[in-house]
Amino acid sequence: MASSVNALAAALARALLSRFLVIHAHRRRLQAGSAFGPSSEEVAIALRGELTELGPDADTEDARVAEALAALRTALADDRFAPLARLVRVFWLDKIDLAIVAVLLAPELDPELERAFTFALDDFTKKRVDLSFLGRLIGGREEDDIDRVFARLDDTAPLRRHGALALSTPTENTPASMRTVRLADRIVAFLRGHETVDEAVRGFVRVSHEPAALAAVVMDEAKIAQIRRALVGSGGAAPRVVLAGPEGVGRAMLVEALLAEREIACVRIDLAAVGNDPRAFELINAALREAALRDAVAILDGRDAFKDEVPRGVGQAIAEGAATLAIPMVFTLSVRPSWLANAIPELVELEVPAPSFRERLELWRRELPAPLAKPEDVETVAARYSFTGSTITRVARRAEATARLREPNAPQIQLDELSDAARLTFSHRLGTMAQRIPTGFKWADLVLPKDTMDAVREVLRFARYKPVLLEEWGFAAKLPYGRGVSAILSGPPGTGKTMVCQLLAHELGFDLYRIDLSQVVNKYIGETEKNLARIFEEAETSHAVLFFDEADSLFAKRTNVTSANDRYANLEVNYLLQRMETFDGVTLLATNLDQGIDEAFRRRVRFSIAFELPEAPERAKLWRSMFPPQAPLAPNIDWETLARQFEMAGGYIKKAVLRAALSAAEGNRAVTNADLVEAARLEYREMGRII
Repeated sequence: MASSVNALAAALARALLSRFLVIHAHRRRLQAGSAFGPSSEEVAIALRGELTELGPDADTEDARVAEALAALRTALADDRFAPLARLVRVFWLDKIDLAIVAVLLAPELDPELERAFTFALDDFTKKRVDLSFLGRLIGGREEDDIDRVFARLDDTAPLRRHGALALSTPTENTPASMRTVRLADRIVAFLRGHETVDEAVRGFVRVSHEPAALAAVVMDEAKIAQIRRALVGSGGAAPRVVLAGPEGVGRAMLVEALLAEREIACVRIDLAAVGNDPRAFELINAALREAALRDAVAILDGRDAFKDEVPRGVGQAIAEGAATLAIPMVFTLSVRPSWLANAIPELVELEVPAPSFRERLELWRRELPAPLAKPEDVETVAARYSFTGSTITRVARRAEATARLREPNAPQIQLDELSDAARLTFSHRLGTMAQRIPTGFKWADLVLPKDTMDAVREVLRFARYKPVLLEEWGFAAKLPYGRGVSAILSGPPGTGKTMVCQLLAHELGFDLYRIDLSQVVNKYIGETEKNLARIFEEAETSHAVLFFDEADSLFAKRTNVTSANDRYANLEVNYLLQRMETFDGVTLLATNLDQGIDEAFRRRVRFSIAFELPEAPERAKLWRSMFPPQAPLAPNIDWETLARQFEMAGGYIKKAVLRAALSAAEGNRAVTNADLVEAARLEYREMGRII
């Protein structure tokens, strides 16, 4: 049917050419006062016998043009999926536009018509028609009709605005009306029925041929139904929808699956990739044209590239495309930017949240079924990491590859392998304001009183069961903010606060970052808040555990305002209070001066763990635990006497152990009790204590 439509388009072009030659010949005869110009026989030869009788009156030719145009429009109505019919529909073309396309398409389909146009131009050096000729050819006899054709050839009219026409480059010595014009190569290929992608946009435009089934999408059913209704639109207008949410939640995949149910194609446009290109306006226009030519939905993926502002070319192309193209448009962005709502007044904005714990668990189970991974380990990582579907797939494949290297025949992924694979996906950009602290300890190395150890375990229990409490048991409604894992660790130096932070981070499967307060606190007004904002935002996206050591210097009690400095210092503390409440990650604060922390922080921090100086039994365990198994020890070391004689925290005991080991290594012998006593005495002296 498409070929017959093209044949009717060629017939319209012949009728227009016939009328033009009649009018042109008649005018030349009138100007010369005699028969002048091409004869009827010459015109018939030029059109290969299509015309048998021209006659002096153009009324007959007007009727032929009207008849050819009516036949073409009837065919387009009967076959609305023919390429030319689709072009008319999605570009909102009128009958003048249709005639322009027919005239420019005809020589592409029939070389003989190209020669006929050359004959009509009376210039055999020209291979293409110009704007002036095209206006007179289609406009006919009346100047008003010719002007209307010129208006549809303007750069603001649909055909030029959407890049359907290609014009020659203007020169100083050539009038604008003499610029040659043709159909763009992509439009010619489309009208010929060639399914291809414009080479100018192949790098960031992808046609979705095999969308995922709806069953593959893990998302709340109510949210799926809401998005389905939005894609249908209302009042017959093409829907304009933005789906805002974290990357990887399956927004585009869901849209493709929902539209596949209705046999509607999708064209994916990587909006972020083209955003800073100086040709952004032209490229986005060409990309939207690809969707229009396929009668498809355009999915524009901007991710988090345009949160606050957008390059002018991008915004302009999107606004014009939404106003002039009869195609649905779906935007997948991390936020709902105001610039997009301003560009598209009829925009429907929907939030697509990150997957819940149960949804994450289902995604993990699909990627790592038993026996590839233990069900309890899968549940642990689902609770531990707030990953989206695409990240879960990537982590699962990486962990599986590691397990197959270890055990090719019967791989089973261990929890540590899952945690390592997860940490590799984090891209920390904390820069100079934080330092990563590696974990080199095990829980067996930790020696704490029972009450302190119970408090540490409570932090771990809350982190592990937080998704269940908030999502399954409904506590999220009771905790609109302050859902993060936060703890103050207070106590004298060397009592194990930093070690506990390292072990907590390792147990949670996250990286520990110590905040460098010298890089955060800034003397200029507002800069400290900006630095803190960057830290918290990055920690939320990268699952970093924030460790504020010597937190009393930053989280100090607010003071009475007696100067401008006091007022701005209090502003910093107030900002921290607000940011701590909205942070859903893990924050650990260590301080040696428990009384220096602002009371408001205590109310907002979920756990408070007090570290006391160890008693003699704990000190004896610490002395023993500091030695690795391969270190040579004399058999007669009196651990209990060492513990009773020297009242030291674990940090000082570690230093004393290293001192004693150094003395023994220098003498190439085992560490003796005397080495340990001497090392402890030296540490005591450095502590300012005498024994």
